[in-house]
Amino acid sequence: MSRNSIHPATPLISGLITSLAFLAGAAAFEIGRATAEADPRPAETWTASAEPAPPAASISPQPAESAVIDTRPVVALVMDDAGIDPQLTRRAMALDIPLTLSFLPYAEQTPELAVMADAQGHAVFLHMPMEPFGLEDPGPGALNRYLPPVETARRIEAALARVPGAIGLNNHMGSAFTADADAMRAALGPLAGRDLIFLDSLTTGRSRAGMIARTLGLTTLRRDIFIDHDSGNIPAMLDALVEAAHRNGQAIAIGHPRGGTLDVLETWLETEAARSVRFVTIQDYADRGQQPVRAAGASDESMGLFGGAE
Repeated sequence: MSRNSIHPATPLISGLITSLAFLAGAAAFEIGRATAEADPRPAETWTASAEPAPPAASISPQPAESAVIDTRPVVALVMDDAGIDPQLTRRAMALDIPLTLSFLPYAEQTPELAVMADAQGHAVFLHMPMEPFGLEDPGPGALNRYLPPVETARRIEAALARVPGAIGLNNHMGSAFTADADAMRAALGPLAGRDLIFLDSLTTGRSRAGMIARTLGLTTLRRDIFIDHDSGNIPAMLDALVEAAHRNGQAIAIGHPRGGTLDVLETWLETEAARSVRFVTIQDYADRGQQPVRAAGASDESMGLFGGAE
């Protein structure tokens, strides 16, 4: 047989190979078309070589900064007799703490000083003169137990009008007047229904003032400590104030804008003891809720030839 001759089975094998190649190509075409139809992306944006898009950045909400809660016990410091000495009253206002300034209505510069105190963020009170035991003079326009109720009401209204921005009142002297329930009812009755605070200065342990004020619906508070009843004992009374505040969670102190008192306060406010409490106005104090009910404490009134130094 010649070397170039073709074996009879060769055409059959070649045809079989060609047919298989055709079928494979057709199958590949169908698979490609089905894949393209299943992909939802537009044809012009999809290529086999395109890299997958990076995942969207996940933004985790930042935790809000925790509000700092001041858990120190609170102290409301009320400065009575404001207005009598304008220079000392302004010096008291300059203390670097919130205060309550209680103004005597008859002091000449009371109206303008009350406006100044309010503008500086201090609370403003009327320091209402009332009858004491003994012969001490509470000042012009004072309330006494023998006034007709109409005159008592007139004097209260006139005094309030002299103290712009007053949010309440406390008694100046008044050991005799506050011990008389009928007298206190005549004084506070006209104030019922007003958004006012009554602070019992507690110049006598027999005071009925707080009880009457509560029955009339007034926000009612009472003094805990007189810091300068004895001018030589102010540091000890400030220690007692801090102790009372830590014991009860709160305390109300009464002082006066006197040179000696302010000298001590200006130094004491820089101490750790002072920084262990938080000073607030009487309004903020009242907003925290009523004081716990306690038995009346002993009066700070010191009876002498001319009655109590209230």
